[in-house]
Amino acid sequence: MSVMRPSADLLRCYYTGESVQQVQRAIGLLKPGTPPIPTAASFDQQFLEARVFVNLLEFRNCYTHYPLGIAAVNPEPNGITLQVESEERAAEILLNLLPTYVSDQEVHGVPGLRITRRELTAVELRVLGTSTRLRLAGLPATVWRKAVARMISKWIDPTPAFLCWKSSPRAWTEAESAHRARWEGPDDEFTQIQRRGAWLGSGMLRRAALLHRVSNTFFADGYQGGGETAVLVLRTSHVRGQGPGPHNIVNALAHPVLGLPLRVKRFRGDTDEKHSAEQHFILGDAGKTAVLDLRTESAGPGSRLDPELWQDILRRLPTSEFTESLPLGVLAGLWGAGKA
Repeated sequence: MSVMRPSADLLRCYYTGESVQQVQRAIGLLKPGTPPIPTAASFDQQFLEARVFVNLLEFRNCYTHYPLGIAAVNPEPNGITLQVESEERAAEILLNLLPTYVSDQEVHGVPGLRITRRELTAVELRVLGTSTRLRLAGLPATVWRKAVARMISKWIDPTPAFLCWKSSPRAWTEAESAHRARWEGPDDEFTQIQRRGAWLGSGMLRRAALLHRVSNTFFADGYQGGGETAVLVLRTSHVRGQGPGPHNIVNALAHPVLGLPLRVKRFRGDTDEKHSAEQHFILGDAGKTAVLDLRTESAGPGSRLDPELWQDILRRLPTSEFTESLPLGVLAGLWGAGKA
């Protein structure tokens, strides 16, 4: 299998899914010394992005062309744009991001998040009272309106009073404020642990396209774990016997310029991916603020996956290993990682 070796800046394409022209334009706008994939400029932005990434993993009710239903991302210091692939996925994302009142002092979604701007091919969302910015793009304005209507129709009780984002578009509702005070305050240990480790979820969102650009991933889900360290569980399904294997994800994350400050702590599985149906990587940072629990499996299409969609997925698989890719056997032996 051939190995591509583009420049470090252009490698951003493998992480974000952007075109070469988009990457060149985006990097040209960055301040000198800023890495090709910039980090979120504020803790509020970082925390929002971490929540969005977990949302993309946790709420998966349909198969999509791309593993997360996101074709590409456009990360900037003060915000991020996600290119959503379809109306169905857009409705699913909005349903689980926009805040809805569930019960006494409990809100589903991101408290304070609102649609603050509508464009020809995008909607912009912000958490009120912060400088956060999340753009969902890739679909015409008419389709975004349909996605919002579709999202509301899925809600069990569409009463405006329960749709915080709709009943109070310019201010936090009492329910949202109560939820934040009770569940997300400075005294809540779980929230503080998640905030310290939010760089991981934010960093993964800013590199979301690497799942399908460097590896043969066809589906991804996961969840946020608990404990004394923020844990992000990422489960990926890979096309058996075709395209570069899951270890390329680890290689990309370990890249010194475009990756994240993660090192393999533990590995379980066969180092020959042709003979290993499942592999398990545990990656962490030196400061022990976050852990990426990557669980991979090689599989064929499930019964719910449309045959035509499966053929589309096979056609979009990458054909080359990630640049400077290390063999899995070498990866498993680095940084004290061994079979567990």
